[in-house]
Amino acid sequence: MSSLPVERNNSLDHEEEEEVIIPTEPYHDEEERPAQSEGEEEEEEVVIPQAQQQQQQQQATIRTRLPSQNSYEASVVSIQSSPPPYELYPPANTVFGRMFNWLRKIPRLNTHQAIYLPTLPIHTSSSRQEDDDDVSCWSYHYYTCMDHLPEPPHIVLPTCLAHYRTLLIFISFFSLTLFSFLLFCSIYFAPIDYPPPVFPDKVISNNNNQTTARFLTLNIFMRPPLIKNNWSDFKDDRLAYIEKYILPEYDVIAFQESFAFATRRKDHLISEAIKLGFNYHLESPRKYPWQIGVDGGLLLVSKFPIRESNVIEYPRGQHSDWFSVKGALHALIELNPERKVHVYTTHTQASYDTNNVINEDDTIIRLSQFARLHNFIHDTARDDKEPIMVMGDLNVDAAVHPIDSPITRPSKESSPEYTKMVDVIKDIDWKMKDLVDVVYTKYGYHPVTFGDYMLNEHGDLIPAETVLTNWDQLMTVQSIDRIFWSDRDKAGLLKPIQPRVEKFWVKENNLISEEERQSIGFTQISGNFFFIVIYKHIY
Repeated sequence: MSSLPVERNNSLDHEEEEEVIIPTEPYHDEEERPAQSEGEEEEEEVVIPQAQQQQQQQQATIRTRLPSQNSYEASVVSIQSSPPPYELYPPANTVFGRMFNWLRKIPRLNTHQAIYLPTLPIHTSSSRQEDDDDVSCWSYHYYTCMDHLPEPPHIVLPTCLAHYRTLLIFISFFSLTLFSFLLFCSIYFAPIDYPPPVFPDKVISNNNNQTTARFLTLNIFMRPPLIKNNWSDFKDDRLAYIEKYILPEYDVIAFQESFAFATRRKDHLISEAIKLGFNYHLESPRKYPWQIGVDGGLLLVSKFPIRESNVIEYPRGQHSDWFSVKGALHALIELNPERKVHVYTTHTQASYDTNNVINEDDTIIRLSQFARLHNFIHDTARDDKEPIMVMGDLNVDAAVHPIDSPITRPSKESSPEYTKMVDVIKDIDWKMKDLVDVVYTKYGYHPVTFGDYMLNEHGDLIPAETVLTNWDQLMTVQSIDRIFWSDRDKAGLLKPIQPRVEKFWVKENNLISEEERQSIGFTQISGNFFFIVIYKHIY
């Protein structure tokens, strides 16, 4: 053994030098043997004086008592079986640094010969407390928590798996992410528990002077999040407006474009409707992200009991309608124990016309959807003779738009597509020949329900609504919303009265103050206008 002088730091007031014994040979686990001369035989017994033995024991004691922080004994570290100890890595102050150190604890793929590393001091909780000023607040709390936690088990991967540790780590993180995503979807995309009914079911009767029922079809433009025409469509504000000023005025409402995908607005609307006496509701089947599509956006709420209900879904449409699985709803609504009515609502393929040229593919898809709607009506209403009402956003422009005619002139003629639609829904082979468009019958023309116009103070034509309507659909004066009625064999017992188109202008709402009116960012609750029909019970 040789001894070397080690000079201490100048900051320690130049204390006297201290000799530290540094081994010149690597440490081995086997016991040390006395040195042998070249000429001596292995069996020869060596006699060591007692005084020399005591001196060797004292030197060994000094070496073993040498503090760990001043130990410079060389250590043999073999990476054939395991990597260097975790304490040999520099301490990490960030989460990513700790993850990197954890990854380095995994056995290496390529093994090499043994290496010699000096034994470095081991950090303990007391030594970390001395360096509190050098670590961040998060690292301090991390180390504090780790000191109070039991030491985690050290798992060494088998050699056959260690070769694919990167792939295993990727699969583990992917599986964890996928499980979290599926768990989130199963909770967030499912319906909530709705509150119990507050009011009793409504009944039409002469005894309580209630002989009418108010029906409304309403496209509320409540599309999934991040989908909008302009910079904002005020979804939450319009929903609150509908709940406060629209719901209390009607008995049965058929909503279109009330989507439930990735939002709780539809659940909130249903909950508020129940509080107002709409004890029954029916909606489109909800969809999950792995189905690569959203629900049809239909919702039917009723203050009258729904005795039967059915739902169908159309085949996927085209363009952006491919993502919305559209369909139709059916509800057999009991106005009183003696009078019922079949109510159907649907929302069909939208029109993606360019330069006022009708897209024939959209028309074919819509006609096929109307054929399925007719079969749906036949299958659900053929066993009785109750009246039938079909309402919704049918996306068929019933108006005719001559080039030489101003847009201010109402269209009394019906478009060819509208005529085909009526023929398909009626189907002369079945008992719905008396199916009539109640709004057209009253007005004598097809009223505008989308892309309307208005006159400004100078008498010029301007778009009536610009907040929700896309720029290329302004002042297109379309008539796309409908309410059809069929008496069947009970003519006169239940008939529609006072059908009209309601525009729901915010400026015409007398229930809000002028200050509230100015603070509202939209002019209408939707880009579409809405049909209102009052049905009267005749005894």
